[in-house]
Amino acid sequence: MNLFMAMVLRLLILGGLGGAAWYTPRRLAQLVGRQPRWPLTVLGLGIVFGSITGMLGVNRSTSALVGDLGIAAGLLFALFLYTTLLLIALNGIRRLGPLPERLTAGVAVGLALALTIVGAWQANDFVVSEVEIPITGLAAPVSLMHISDAHIGHHRGGDYLERLVAETNHHRPDLVLLNGDLVDSDAALVNGGLTALADFETPAYFTTGNHEHYVEMQKALEIIAGHGVRILHNAVVQIQGLQLVGMDYMNADENTFDMHAVNHLTLKAELPKLPLIDTKPVILLHHSPVGLDYVAAAGVDLMLAGHTHAGQIFPATLLNHWIFPLNKGVHRHGDTMVLVSQGAGTFGPRMRLGSRNEINLIRLLPAPAEEKGPSATAAVPLGTVVETQLEPGRGASVPAVNP
Repeated sequence: MNLFMAMVLRLLILGGLGGAAWYTPRRLAQLVGRQPRWPLTVLGLGIVFGSITGMLGVNRSTSALVGDLGIAAGLLFALFLYTTLLLIALNGIRRLGPLPERLTAGVAVGLALALTIVGAWQANDFVVSEVEIPITGLAAPVSLMHISDAHIGHHRGGDYLERLVAETNHHRPDLVLLNGDLVDSDAALVNGGLTALADFETPAYFTTGNHEHYVEMQKALEIIAGHGVRILHNAVVQIQGLQLVGMDYMNADENTFDMHAVNHLTLKAELPKLPLIDTKPVILLHHSPVGLDYVAAAGVDLMLAGHTHAGQIFPATLLNHWIFPLNKGVHRHGDTMVLVSQGAGTFGPRMRLGSRNEINLIRLLPAPAEEKGPSATAAVPLGTVVETQLEPGRGASVPAVNP
């Protein structure tokens, strides 16, 4: 079933991209008064599939030039995508009233370029999303800094990681939790790309995401561990009055579709193997917000995840809920709380539009025993966003917000 779904999804994506590659250059040519010919379709196909190859084909390269070309390819892809969507929208508007053809073409390309520039600019910074979560059985407050999807490599270098570490140290958490996709390409493994990990002033733990499997993984893990970060491979540690569980990237079970599958492990099979104590709170790190029923059955009090990027750029920010029902924010599933980060970095287009780069400052507070919660997953309201201006080089602190 997983293989069939993967094939269907890929065919749908390829079909949509092929349609855009055919439509956009021909439509622009019509609007500016030129006769569309087959070379325009070839040009569109070259832009779309060439840019995708440029974005996705750089993870095993350490070349700065290759990385820059990959970033340019991602921005070109986004520009083409927005041009396509705007041409379709403006074509519908033209049916309601006259709109000059050349003006239509200019507006589509101009707005697409503006959206791409804004998205690229917003990808340069990050915010700190702060949230308080009551945990039954916790003896004293514990603060966690949760960092997921930093994607250090070509998109983000060692300087960005330094900023994440400095901001983390500024907030003085009790624990730092690095929840997968820390490494995005082999470029992070050279020239001290991960050196800043040694500067964390509090114990730090790491679990793998899917992107660690796309690089020289063993070398990445050795470097991470060599900088004082403990790697949790389907393991549990006792610390700060908590049972901290770290799971490698895996699917929920053998029947659930995962287009990013990298192994045959499942939460269904692996979670029951852990030696958990019933009387002590359990915090689970798993890169993807899947397998909630198995997580709740294991007695997990709080699951921390990322992976979704909250869609990262519009319109994926609107559609991502179909793929990940828990797209971002804090939710409750039975007696288990779930926090899904938007991620500290970007993948594909180096852009953020409709989402933000974020790291999560989580304050766990002691709470009295409660009655069993609802079996269904529900969002937990936590307030509104209020950005705080901080000195240059640091992210802005904001309360966490649900989708």
